[in-house]
Amino acid sequence: MQFQLANCQVSSCCLQLEKKVDRRKFLKISGLGVGGAIITGLGVNMFGGFGSKENYYLQGNYAPVKELVTETNLEVIGSIPKDLSGLLLRNGPNPMSPPDAKKYHWFAGEGMLHGVRLDSGNALWYKNRLVSGNDSTANTSVISHADKIYAIVEAGSFPVEIDKEMNSLETKPFYGNRNAGFTAHPKLDVDTGEMHAMCYDYANNFNNINYVVIDKDGNHKRTQEIEFPSKSMLHECAITKNYMLVFDLAVTFSFYKLGRGYFPFSWNDNHQSRIGLLNRHNGSKKIKWFEIDPAYFFHTVNAYEDASGNVVVDAANYDRLFDTDWNGPFTESPPQLTRWKLNVQSGVSKKSRLDDRSVEFPRIHPDLSGKNNQFGYLLASRNASAPDFSSIVKYDFNNNSSTAYEFGLGHMGAEPVFVPSENPNSEDEGYLLSFVYNQAEDKSDLIVLNAQDLRSGPVARIKLPQRVPYGFHGNWVTL
Repeated sequence: MQFQLANCQVSSCCLQLEKKVDRRKFLKISGLGVGGAIITGLGVNMFGGFGSKENYYLQGNYAPVKELVTETNLEVIGSIPKDLSGLLLRNGPNPMSPPDAKKYHWFAGEGMLHGVRLDSGNALWYKNRLVSGNDSTANTSVISHADKIYAIVEAGSFPVEIDKEMNSLETKPFYGNRNAGFTAHPKLDVDTGEMHAMCYDYANNFNNINYVVIDKDGNHKRTQEIEFPSKSMLHECAITKNYMLVFDLAVTFSFYKLGRGYFPFSWNDNHQSRIGLLNRHNGSKKIKWFEIDPAYFFHTVNAYEDASGNVVVDAANYDRLFDTDWNGPFTESPPQLTRWKLNVQSGVSKKSRLDDRSVEFPRIHPDLSGKNNQFGYLLASRNASAPDFSSIVKYDFNNNSSTAYEFGLGHMGAEPVFVPSENPNSEDEGYLLSFVYNQAEDKSDLIVLNAQDLRSGPVARIKLPQRVPYGFHGNWVTL
């Protein structure tokens, strides 16, 4: 299936917190930070429509696992590439105590890491471990920076350092003594080694967000406090050569939901969605804003500056979510691959829909964040109104084409992590690693795909001793 660039379209209520909310209470109620991360079950069966009395996010492979397992005798079907030597880590919420099914939010619960250690063509072990420490439940992603590994989440909770055996360490946050939370999606500039993050912590600072820079050695370099009156859910950010991108989108903080114990963000028709450009280099707090059609996206594919100096942003965009459905992002509108081109000189934005499939969890070559990328890898759903992730799609943005690998009936996958091969000659020379749930066996496999030849299927399938619940993000750590 080819994807076509659609015709471009020119796109053209702040809540006030009336009383101070205790930080721990806020985090517990909201499902952010200490209570988990940032979808509450209101009785929606996403595969069968409305009417189920059960919370979908406590069923099937969304349900938590209770056993902590270490398995060294892993069956391998096929051959693991010998240049894959490292650790694949994946993080996600895993409530260990029975939650309130009516109000349970998919993003809430203790963080649980699932990891597979590969070395020179061998699968050495599988482990799953709970994240603990730093007064934090970091349950959304895992990053490696300055020779350390961290489990992370947004909205006020600290990163938790993880050792190479997946144990949580009781250490100070990697950005030193700075008493504030971090983000689930920092961006690494490979040219400088710096890590850039746009952070929010509405429990402690309801009016501002922070642009945080971590240097190549893992030390806090600077923080810029920025006024942010909309209280938008700031899950993602992006960088380009000259800019930090700020996404002020149509899902904003809801004190109404917070007070009733639900996920405290909601679609806001009264808020003007916009993308902001903040100069990375001059220390300015002035943001150049571009108004866009109502939008929200959890994840960008990438952002970069083209030859004309325009800023290009590709993302998995939702036209509406968290409005009538308080428990998840998939039933109101499918996330679709969308591009915005921002003309820095004119201040005008143009929007293009790149594909009509429902896609999420995008990844690219890790060295191309903020640079022009040819390829992107996303999970695609066979059901536009359900997180039924049945395939991995590889997009070629230069040639407006795509290829896909189908997991097969009864199999659903997770975020595809791209790992470059040793001494690659092209951007897509490497491997895609994804945990795939086998419904018939009620277990998961780790599959390894040749990123240049998805249609040939896995070059290796590593059988795991238990299922890996659908979670969020992970990364490859070279060891």
